[in-house]
Amino acid sequence: MVGPDRQIEDLPASADPQARTLFGKWQSLCARGVPPCRDQLDPFELRPWLGHISVYESVNGASDFRIRLEGTRISQMTGEDWTGRYASEVDTAFGAGLVPLMRTAVRTGQHSFHATGIYQRKFRTAVRMLLPVRSRPDGPVDQIFLVIYLDPGQAP
Repeated sequence: MVGPDRQIEDLPASADPQARTLFGKWQSLCARGVPPCRDQLDPFELRPWLGHISVYESVNGASDFRIRLEGTRISQMTGEDWTGRYASEVDTAFGAGLVPLMRTAVRTGQHSFHATGIYQRKFRTAVRMLLPVRSRPDGPVDQIFLVIYLDPGQAP
């Protein structure tokens, strides 16, 4: 059984190199501590990572987050596609605690890393990144890229 999610300071050495590359891309687009705008995150440029990205959108003043798009690789890892559902539903189903983490990301504009289990497959471990973005150039942070890569270096 995989233990509870835990926040980590940096991506572990065992993390998939693609996770580190995506984080570097996101970080390079941050200007003066402000997360990038979706316009800066061209889908063609994100192609190597798209399957590992789920897009969560803030609703009702960040009281919850709707899953606008579930990455295909994430769906394959979990065996489920949560597109159109809400982070609060994930929290209820798995005791995940995503909503408070996403509220913090929206409020601060800061990324976070987590060591986590694949909730539906208790024997799999992963690295999760929350990368805040803005849907409009002049707007506030209102979306979160939730990124998951399996991490074979973490013990279940």
